[in-house]
Amino acid sequence: MKLKILLTFDHELPLGGVRTSYKEAMFDPTYRLFELAEKLEVPVVLFTDVLCGICFKEWDKNAFYDPYVEQLKEAVKKQHDVQLHLHPHWLTSDFANNTFIPSKDYRLADFTTGKTHSIDKIVKIGIDFLNEVCLQSDPAYRCNAFRAGGYNIEAATSEILTALYKYGIRFDSSVAKGYYFRSGLSEVDCRHMPSPPNWYIGLDGDTRKEATSGIFEVPIASIPKTPFEVPTRFKMAGMSGQAPKDHGFQIHEGNPADLKSKIRMMFSARMLSFDNYTLSIDYLMKTLDYNVKKYQNYDTAILSVSGHPKSMGDYSFGLMESFVMRVREKYPQAEFTTFNTLADEMKIY
Repeated sequence: MKLKILLTFDHELPLGGVRTSYKEAMFDPTYRLFELAEKLEVPVVLFTDVLCGICFKEWDKNAFYDPYVEQLKEAVKKQHDVQLHLHPHWLTSDFANNTFIPSKDYRLADFTTGKTHSIDKIVKIGIDFLNEVCLQSDPAYRCNAFRAGGYNIEAATSEILTALYKYGIRFDSSVAKGYYFRSGLSEVDCRHMPSPPNWYIGLDGDTRKEATSGIFEVPIASIPKTPFEVPTRFKMAGMSGQAPKDHGFQIHEGNPADLKSKIRMMFSARMLSFDNYTLSIDYLMKTLDYNVKKYQNYDTAILSVSGHPKSMGDYSFGLMESFVMRVREKYPQAEFTTFNTLADEMKIY
Protein backbone atom coordinates (compact mmCIF):
# COMPACT_ATOMS: atom_id res chain seq x y z
CA MET A 1 0.00 0.00 0.00
CA LYS A 2 1.24 3.46 -0.91
CA LEU A 3 1.01 5.84 2.04
CA LYS A 4 0.83 9.58 1.43
CA ILE A 5 0.71 12.00 4.37
CA LEU A 6 -0.11 15.69 4.38
CA LEU A 7 1.01 17.76 7.37
CA THR A 8 -1.81 20.30 7.53
CA PHE A 9 -2.13 23.31 9.83
CA ASP A 10 -5.05 25.68 10.35
CA HIS A 11 -3.38 29.07 10.05
CA GLU A 12 -5.58 31.27 12.23
CA LEU A 13 -5.89 33.46 15.31
CA PRO A 14 -7.69 32.34 18.48
CA LEU A 15 -11.21 32.90 17.18
CA GLY A 16 -12.75 34.19 20.39
CA GLY A 17 -10.13 36.88 21.10
CA VAL A 18 -6.38 37.34 21.49
CA ARG A 19 -4.67 37.54 24.90
CA THR A 20 -1.12 38.13 23.68
CA SER A 21 -0.50 39.63 20.23
CA TYR A 22 -1.05 38.67 16.62
CA LYS A 23 2.68 38.11 16.31
CA GLU A 24 2.90 35.75 19.29
CA ALA A 25 -0.41 34.01 18.63
CA MET A 26 0.01 33.26 14.95
CA PHE A 27 3.01 34.60 13.07
CA ASP A 28 5.86 33.48 15.36
CA PRO A 29 4.72 29.86 15.75
CA THR A 30 4.09 29.63 12.01
CA TYR A 31 7.62 30.79 11.20
CA ARG A 32 8.86 28.25 13.74
CA LEU A 33 6.84 25.65 11.83
CA PHE A 34 8.64 26.65 8.62
CA GLU A 35 12.01 26.26 10.34
CA LEU A 36 11.19 22.78 11.60
CA ALA A 37 9.80 21.72 8.22
CA GLU A 38 13.01 22.86 6.56
CA LYS A 39 15.07 20.88 9.08
CA LEU A 40 12.96 17.76 8.48
CA GLU A 41 12.81 18.37 4.71
CA VAL A 42 9.03 18.06 4.56
CA PRO A 43 6.41 20.35 3.02
CA VAL A 44 3.50 21.60 5.11
CA VAL A 45 0.03 22.77 4.16
CA LEU A 46 -1.36 25.98 5.63
CA PHE A 47 -5.14 26.06 5.59
CA THR A 48 -5.23 29.79 6.05
CA ASP A 49 -8.16 31.68 7.58
CA VAL A 50 -8.37 33.97 4.59
CA LEU A 51 -11.46 35.99 5.57
CA CYS A 52 -9.70 37.05 8.76
CA GLY A 53 -6.86 38.44 6.68
CA ILE A 54 -9.23 40.22 4.33
CA CYS A 55 -11.14 41.86 7.21
CA PHE A 56 -7.95 42.97 8.91
CA LYS A 57 -6.90 44.86 5.79
CA GLU A 58 -9.48 47.41 6.93
CA TRP A 59 -9.28 46.82 10.69
CA ASP A 60 -5.53 46.79 11.33
CA LYS A 61 -3.43 46.72 8.19
CA ASN A 62 -0.03 47.31 9.74
CA ALA A 63 -0.24 44.93 12.70
CA PHE A 64 -2.00 42.03 11.01
CA TYR A 65 -2.76 42.28 7.30
CA ASP A 66 0.71 43.18 6.03
CA PRO A 67 2.58 40.49 8.03
CA TYR A 68 -0.20 38.03 7.14
CA VAL A 69 0.27 38.51 3.42
CA GLU A 70 4.04 38.36 3.82
CA GLN A 71 3.78 35.05 5.68
CA LEU A 72 1.65 33.51 2.94
CA LYS A 73 4.15 34.61 0.30
CA GLU A 74 7.01 33.20 2.38
CA ALA A 75 5.21 29.86 2.73
CA VAL A 76 4.85 29.51 -1.02
CA LYS A 77 8.46 30.61 -1.63
CA LYS A 78 9.55 27.81 0.67
CA GLN A 79 7.50 25.36 -1.46
CA HIS A 80 4.82 24.81 1.15
CA ASP A 81 1.16 24.68 0.21
CA VAL A 82 -1.36 27.42 1.10
CA GLN A 83 -5.01 26.46 0.85
CA LEU A 84 -8.51 27.68 1.66
CA HIS A 85 -9.86 27.72 5.21
CA LEU A 86 -13.10 29.64 5.76
CA HIS A 87 -14.29 30.97 9.10
CA PRO A 88 -17.07 33.16 7.70
CA HIS A 89 -18.03 34.75 11.03
CA TRP A 90 -15.32 37.36 10.38
CA LEU A 91 -17.57 38.97 7.80
CA THR A 92 -20.21 39.83 10.40
CA SER A 93 -17.84 40.44 13.34
CA ASP A 94 -16.95 43.86 14.72
CA PHE A 95 -13.64 45.55 15.47
CA ALA A 96 -13.48 48.23 18.17
CA ASN A 97 -10.91 49.52 20.66
CA ASN A 98 -8.19 47.53 18.89
CA THR A 99 -9.90 44.19 19.39
CA PHE A 100 -12.39 42.03 17.49
CA ILE A 101 -15.81 40.93 18.71
CA PRO A 102 -16.75 37.65 16.97
CA SER A 103 -20.24 37.12 15.64
CA LYS A 104 -22.15 33.84 15.98
CA ASP A 105 -22.39 33.25 12.22
CA TYR A 106 -19.92 30.41 12.65
CA ARG A 107 -20.78 28.05 9.80
CA LEU A 108 -20.65 28.79 6.10
CA ALA A 109 -24.13 27.26 5.96
CA ASP A 110 -25.33 30.16 8.16
CA PHE A 111 -24.93 32.48 5.18
CA THR A 112 -28.19 31.63 3.50
CA THR A 113 -30.11 33.61 0.92
CA GLY A 114 -30.85 37.11 2.12
CA LYS A 115 -27.52 37.73 3.87
CA THR A 116 -25.23 40.47 2.59
CA HIS A 117 -22.56 37.90 1.75
CA SER A 118 -23.73 34.93 -0.31
CA ILE A 119 -21.99 31.55 -0.09
CA ASP A 120 -20.88 31.80 -3.70
CA LYS A 121 -19.41 35.25 -3.11
CA ILE A 122 -17.61 34.20 0.09
CA VAL A 123 -15.95 31.24 -1.62
CA LYS A 124 -14.94 33.33 -4.63
CA ILE A 125 -13.51 36.13 -2.48
CA GLY A 126 -11.32 33.70 -0.54
CA ILE A 127 -9.99 31.84 -3.57
CA ASP A 128 -9.38 35.01 -5.59
CA PHE A 129 -7.44 36.50 -2.69
CA LEU A 130 -5.20 33.45 -2.28
CA ASN A 131 -4.53 33.23 -6.00
CA GLU A 132 -3.64 36.93 -6.15
CA VAL A 133 -1.24 36.72 -3.19
CA CYS A 134 0.36 33.32 -3.76
CA LEU A 135 0.87 33.59 -7.51
CA GLN A 136 3.31 36.39 -6.75
CA SER A 137 5.62 33.80 -5.19
CA ASP A 138 4.95 30.88 -7.52
CA PRO A 139 3.34 31.16 -10.98
CA ALA A 140 2.33 27.48 -10.69
CA TYR A 141 0.36 28.01 -7.47
CA ARG A 142 -3.24 26.70 -7.38
CA CYS A 143 -5.88 27.09 -4.70
CA ASN A 144 -7.45 23.65 -4.98
CA ALA A 145 -8.10 22.38 -1.42
CA PHE A 146 -10.49 23.31 1.36
CA ARG A 147 -10.90 22.79 5.08
CA ALA A 148 -14.18 23.90 6.58
CA GLY A 149 -13.98 26.24 9.56
CA GLY A 150 -14.49 24.14 12.68
CA TYR A 151 -14.47 21.02 10.44
CA ASN A 152 -18.08 21.88 9.56
CA ILE A 153 -18.13 19.91 6.32
CA GLU A 154 -21.21 18.19 7.79
CA ALA A 155 -22.99 21.50 7.38
CA ALA A 156 -22.06 21.57 3.68
CA THR A 157 -24.95 22.02 1.31
CA SER A 158 -25.18 21.53 -2.42
CA GLU A 159 -24.77 25.30 -2.70
CA ILE A 160 -21.47 25.23 -0.77
CA LEU A 161 -20.00 22.21 -2.57
CA THR A 162 -21.03 23.54 -5.97
CA ALA A 163 -19.41 26.92 -5.24
CA LEU A 164 -16.19 25.27 -4.06
CA TYR A 165 -15.99 23.14 -7.19
CA LYS A 166 -16.98 26.02 -9.47
CA TYR A 167 -14.00 28.10 -8.34
CA GLY A 168 -11.40 25.33 -8.47
CA ILE A 169 -11.56 23.35 -5.23
CA ARG A 170 -10.87 19.67 -5.93
CA PHE A 171 -9.81 18.39 -2.49
CA ASP A 172 -11.30 18.56 0.98
CA SER A 173 -9.66 17.69 4.30
CA SER A 174 -12.37 18.42 6.86
CA VAL A 175 -13.35 14.87 7.84
CA ALA A 176 -11.94 12.81 10.73
CA LYS A 177 -13.79 9.51 10.80
CA GLY A 178 -15.55 8.89 14.10
CA TYR A 179 -15.12 12.49 15.29
CA TYR A 180 -18.04 14.22 17.00
CA PHE A 181 -18.26 17.76 18.34
CA ARG A 182 -21.08 20.05 19.28
CA SER A 183 -21.43 23.48 20.82
CA GLY A 184 -24.12 26.12 20.72
CA LEU A 185 -22.64 27.30 17.42
CA SER A 186 -22.19 24.12 15.40
CA GLU A 187 -22.31 20.34 15.22
CA VAL A 188 -19.76 18.10 13.48
CA ASP A 189 -20.73 14.46 13.14
CA CYS A 190 -18.27 12.24 11.24
CA ARG A 191 -19.36 8.97 12.83
CA HIS A 192 -20.78 7.44 9.65
CA MET A 193 -18.46 8.06 6.74
CA PRO A 194 -17.61 5.96 3.66
CA SER A 195 -15.30 3.02 4.37
CA PRO A 196 -12.43 3.62 1.86
CA PRO A 197 -9.44 5.71 2.93
CA ASN A 198 -10.41 8.33 0.33
CA TRP A 199 -13.57 9.03 -1.62
CA TYR A 200 -15.32 11.64 -3.71
CA ILE A 201 -17.93 13.91 -2.18
CA GLY A 202 -20.62 14.61 -4.77
CA LEU A 203 -22.04 18.08 -5.25
CA ASP A 204 -25.50 17.12 -4.02
CA GLY A 205 -24.64 18.01 -0.41
CA ASP A 206 -24.49 14.44 0.94
CA THR A 207 -21.00 14.26 2.45
CA ARG A 208 -21.54 10.72 3.78
CA LYS A 209 -22.05 9.07 0.41
CA GLU A 210 -19.40 8.02 -2.10
CA ALA A 211 -19.64 9.60 -5.53
CA THR A 212 -17.80 8.97 -8.79
CA SER A 213 -16.74 12.60 -9.17
CA GLY A 214 -16.74 15.83 -7.24
CA ILE A 215 -14.40 16.82 -4.40
CA PHE A 216 -11.81 14.25 -3.33
CA GLU A 217 -11.69 13.69 0.44
CA VAL A 218 -8.33 13.44 2.21
CA PRO A 219 -9.42 12.76 5.80
CA ILE A 220 -7.54 13.57 8.96
CA ALA A 221 -6.32 10.25 10.33
CA SER A 222 -8.19 9.26 13.48
CA ILE A 223 -8.58 6.44 15.97
CA PRO A 224 -11.54 5.37 18.12
CA LYS A 225 -11.22 6.03 21.83
CA THR A 226 -11.02 2.99 24.05
CA PRO A 227 -13.08 2.78 27.27
CA PHE A 228 -9.82 2.51 29.22
CA GLU A 229 -8.42 5.91 28.27
CA VAL A 230 -7.97 8.44 31.05
CA PRO A 231 -10.28 11.42 30.38
CA THR A 232 -8.42 14.34 28.84
CA ARG A 233 -9.37 16.78 31.62
CA PHE A 234 -7.52 14.61 34.15
CA LYS A 235 -4.46 14.24 31.94
CA MET A 236 -4.32 17.99 31.34
CA ALA A 237 -3.90 18.64 35.04
CA GLY A 238 -0.95 16.28 35.31
CA MET A 239 0.71 17.41 32.10
CA SER A 240 0.26 21.16 32.39
CA GLY A 241 4.02 21.64 32.05
CA GLN A 242 3.75 20.52 28.43
CA ALA A 243 0.99 23.00 27.60
CA PRO A 244 1.68 25.79 25.09
CA LYS A 245 1.21 29.43 25.96
CA ASP A 246 -2.46 30.40 26.03
CA HIS A 247 -2.78 33.04 23.33
CA GLY A 248 -6.52 33.59 23.41
CA PHE A 249 -10.12 32.52 23.75
CA GLN A 250 -12.09 29.81 22.00
CA ILE A 251 -15.12 30.99 20.07
CA HIS A 252 -17.18 28.16 21.59
CA GLU A 253 -16.66 29.45 25.14
CA GLY A 254 -20.02 30.52 26.52
CA ASN A 255 -21.88 28.44 23.92
CA PRO A 256 -22.08 25.01 25.57
CA ALA A 257 -23.50 21.81 24.13
CA ASP A 258 -26.46 20.00 25.65
CA LEU A 259 -25.84 17.05 27.99
CA LYS A 260 -26.59 14.40 25.36
CA SER A 261 -24.01 15.92 23.01
CA LYS A 262 -21.42 16.16 25.79
CA ILE A 263 -21.78 12.43 26.38
CA ARG A 264 -21.35 11.77 22.66
CA MET A 265 -18.19 13.90 22.64
CA MET A 266 -16.71 11.74 25.39
CA PHE A 267 -16.67 8.86 22.87
CA SER A 268 -15.51 10.87 19.87
CA ALA A 269 -12.57 9.51 17.91
CA ARG A 270 -9.25 11.28 18.35
CA MET A 271 -7.61 13.06 15.45
CA LEU A 272 -3.97 12.53 14.58
CA SER A 273 -2.84 15.97 15.68
CA PHE A 274 0.17 17.79 17.10
CA ASP A 275 -2.07 20.11 19.16
CA ASN A 276 -2.98 17.86 22.07
CA TYR A 277 -0.17 18.07 24.63
CA THR A 278 -1.59 15.10 26.55
CA LEU A 279 -0.78 12.75 23.65
CA SER A 280 2.56 10.96 23.28
CA ILE A 281 4.52 10.09 20.16
CA ASP A 282 3.60 6.45 20.82
CA TYR A 283 -0.09 7.39 20.71
CA LEU A 284 0.37 9.28 17.44
CA MET A 285 2.11 6.27 15.90
CA LYS A 286 -0.60 3.99 17.28
CA THR A 287 -3.13 6.17 15.44
CA LEU A 288 -1.20 5.95 12.19
CA ASP A 289 -0.68 2.20 12.62
CA TYR A 290 -4.42 1.77 13.12
CA ASN A 291 -5.09 3.50 9.79
CA VAL A 292 -2.37 1.62 7.91
CA LYS A 293 -3.80 -1.70 9.11
CA LYS A 294 -7.36 -0.61 8.39
CA TYR A 295 -6.53 0.32 4.79
CA GLN A 296 -3.89 -2.31 4.04
CA ASN A 297 -5.97 -3.87 1.25
CA TYR A 298 -6.20 -0.62 -0.69
CA ASP A 299 -3.57 0.43 -3.24
CA THR A 300 -3.13 3.88 -1.72
CA ALA A 301 -4.15 5.72 1.43
CA ILE A 302 -3.83 9.51 1.52
CA LEU A 303 -4.21 10.90 5.04
CA SER A 304 -3.63 14.20 6.75
CA VAL A 305 -2.32 15.18 10.16
CA SER A 306 -3.80 18.32 11.69
CA GLY A 307 -2.39 21.11 13.78
CA HIS A 308 -2.82 24.77 14.67
CA PRO A 309 0.33 26.93 15.04
CA LYS A 310 -1.58 29.03 17.61
CA SER A 311 -1.84 25.91 19.82
CA MET A 312 1.71 24.63 19.38
CA GLY A 313 4.54 25.08 21.86
CA ASP A 314 7.79 23.21 22.51
CA TYR A 315 6.03 19.92 23.19
CA SER A 316 3.93 20.03 20.03
CA PHE A 317 6.89 20.88 17.81
CA GLY A 318 8.79 18.03 19.45
CA LEU A 319 5.88 15.70 18.66
CA MET A 320 5.96 16.76 15.04
CA GLU A 321 9.68 16.14 14.73
CA SER A 322 9.45 12.74 16.41
CA PHE A 323 6.47 11.78 14.28
CA VAL A 324 8.18 12.54 10.98
CA MET A 325 11.30 10.63 12.03
CA ARG A 326 9.35 7.62 13.32
CA VAL A 327 7.22 7.47 10.18
CA ARG A 328 10.33 7.41 8.02
CA GLU A 329 11.79 4.60 10.11
CA LYS A 330 8.67 2.43 10.22
CA TYR A 331 7.13 3.24 6.83
CA PRO A 332 9.96 4.02 4.41
CA GLN A 333 7.43 3.97 1.55
CA ALA A 334 5.52 6.89 3.10
CA GLU A 335 5.61 10.19 1.27
CA PHE A 336 4.98 13.61 2.79
CA THR A 337 3.18 15.61 0.13
CA THR A 338 0.93 18.57 -0.72
CA PHE A 339 -2.36 19.08 -2.51
CA ASN A 340 -0.73 20.65 -5.54
CA THR A 341 1.55 17.63 -5.89
CA LEU A 342 -1.45 15.31 -5.50
CA ALA A 343 -3.33 17.23 -8.20
CA ASP A 344 -0.47 16.70 -10.64
CA GLU A 345 -0.07 13.03 -9.77
CA MET A 346 -3.79 12.26 -9.90
CA LYS A 347 -4.49 14.66 -12.78
CA ILE A 348 -7.29 16.27 -10.76
CA TYR A 349 -7.79 19.82 -12.01
